[in-house]
Amino acid sequence: MSSIKTAAVALAAATFLLPVKADEWHVSASYSTDQLRGARIGYRTESTQFSFLDWAGSPQVSLEMGLNHWQDSNDTSDNITALTISPVFQWQLTESATPLYLEAGIGGSYFDKTRIGDRRLSTQFQFEDRVGLSWQYSADSKARITVQYSHYSNADIERPNDGLDFYSIYWVLPI
Repeated sequence: MSSIKTAAVALAAATFLLPVKADEWHVSASYSTDQLRGARIGYRTESTQFSFLDWAGSPQVSLEMGLNHWQDSNDTSDNITALTISPVFQWQLTESATPLYLEAGIGGSYFDKTRIGDRRLSTQFQFEDRVGLSWQYSADSKARITVQYSHYSNADIERPNDGLDFYSIYWVLPI
């Protein structure tokens, strides 16, 4: 339980210490085909558009930080916690009052353990790769629902490198 408290304190401190303004908060629920389930809370900074990325469709770029906690559905005493930070690229797919967005990012994660269930991660540092589809469901608000696939792996820095895969649904709330 102390790892959860430590990670929560780190996330809370980062929201006050980082020299950026959080643009939105999110909460999510996730599930893995390895019978892992979990939740995430995090925030994303205000989006920036860089002209040097025009060749890539002019995505908006944000920095996102999150606190994840997962447990083994077959053994609820087996859990793992991760603190993540990642740049997120967002492309608007539709021109409407309630647009769809494609989101993708690759960042880093620090896990409190290197094993959950039958998955062996070897290192506490893991890359977080993600791709998702986000829908701004109200023209009056920038609130969104996002469906996302995330993969955590150490890129074979050390073996075994079983990795973790999650399917998540996010509720994104602008500040």
